Amino acid sequence: MLSTLWFVGVSTGHSLIHEAFPLWMADLGLDLRLVGRDLPLTAPVEAYRSLMSELIADDGVVGAVITSHKVTLLHAAGDLVDQLDPLAAECGEINAVRREQGRLTGFARDPISVGRVVDEIWPDGTNLLCLGSGGTAIALGSHMLTRTVPPERLVFTDPRPDAGRHLRSVLGPRATARRVRLEVHHGDGTWDHLVRDAPAGTLVINATGLGKDRPGSPLSPAPSFPPGVVVWDLNYRGDLALLRQAAAAGVTTYDGWRLFCHGWAAALGPILGLADEANRAERFATLAAPLRGPA
Repeated sequence: MLSTLWFVGVSTGHSLIHEAFPLWMADLGLDLRLVGRDLPLTAPVEAYRSLMSELIADDGVVGAVITSHKVTLLHAAGDLVDQLDPLAAECGEINAVRREQGRLTGFARDPISVGRVVDEIWPDGTNLLCLGSGGTAIALGSHMLTRTVPPERLVFTDPRPDAGRHLRSVLGPRATARRVRLEVHHGDGTWDHLVRDAPAGTLVINATGLGKDRPGSPLSPAPSFPPGVVVWDLNYRGDLALLRQAAAAGVTTYDGWRLFCHGWAAALGPILGLADEANRAERFATLAAPLRGPA
């Protein structure tokens, strides 16, 4: 029987993964089918619990890769997960679930994949401004706090006070121990003032979902960027409005393509027993490059 892997997100049908996944599995010599499972960002607790109960009961499913619901899913249905890896327990999120004989093991692989990409594009920065405080933002902050020389300041925003509180509960003690200034701002935005007043050379990250799951930008139509700022949008698809704004202002920009490849390689590692994930991500990127079109 053909085994199945779930892809849990908000608008999974639009993802390039449905075209890339068969190429990757053929390269690995695996016969595995990917099935998208969509939940709205406002899904009730019962929807998450129902999803995880179905996963436990379905012998044809090897596990799940989770994108937009990493924190909420664990909060809503964490008691249905039999074991968490250390990073999942530390960060309070899961983005990969391995199913073995009805037992679930949850993994937080984002700190690894996000860390690999941010170290490529911003290896020596001292100030980080992340618009968004969800699971990927927490993973990013967690990685930054493991650097030999951490940033001087980590700033996060979110319209949801509970998301900001969770981020602070995870990152706050470690930031204090490493003498890193941690700020969490609540509100609906726009966040032009934080970008405008950021120190030169700040890394500005869009982790809001705006520009992918929802159209638009977390900034106003005419934001002001400090000298030497770098803008990284975690999205690789959608209108990518923030990247267009930054590029028009002459700012160095990066989209989420590298994170897409590294993220899937890292998430699939513990589910399928794959090693050497960093090199696997490069292989995934090479195989999927023709699907992407012009960068």
